[in-house]
Amino acid sequence: MLRDPVPTLEPPVKRHERDLATRWRLDHWTEPERIIDPSVAAALRPFADGALALMTERPPELHESTAQRLAAAGFGRVPLHHVALGEHPAYGKRRIARSVQPAITVEDDLRTAEFLATYGYETVLVDDRYNRGPIRSVGLMRIACPDLGRVIARRLELASAPG
Repeated sequence: MLRDPVPTLEPPVKRHERDLATRWRLDHWTEPERIIDPSVAAALRPFADGALALMTERPPELHESTAQRLAAAGFGRVPLHHVALGEHPAYGKRRIARSVQPAITVEDDLRTAEFLATYGYETVLVDDRYNRGPIRSVGLMRIACPDLGRVIARRLELASAPG
């Protein structure tokens, strides 16, 4: 029987003076385009009431503007989780995945996708020009952008099916 809390896997977040002094400007960040893409958004909207959670590397300081942009795309009630300032994106996303327990994760960075798949999270890699390296993990699938919405929607249908 476990009597002590389970230790965290993530290393402590090291904040650098440069990070703390940075002023987060909205104009330096792009739209959350993967989720706002019309084909992806249409496929995911039916799951926006509970089966969907979003992880982002956008700084928490931009939470309000990111939430507004997602609300405009029909995802206003979807929980939005941010990687902490100074936290490595892979560790931050694993920390979030440990708390959310997703049926599937979607990643657009090969190294982060491999990392999540290594820790047992079923992961879809958005196939893009900068993700051309070999896939080593059995739990990682490479999906072309035009098919992403359909693949995620099908997986969420299976995860939310009773029984």
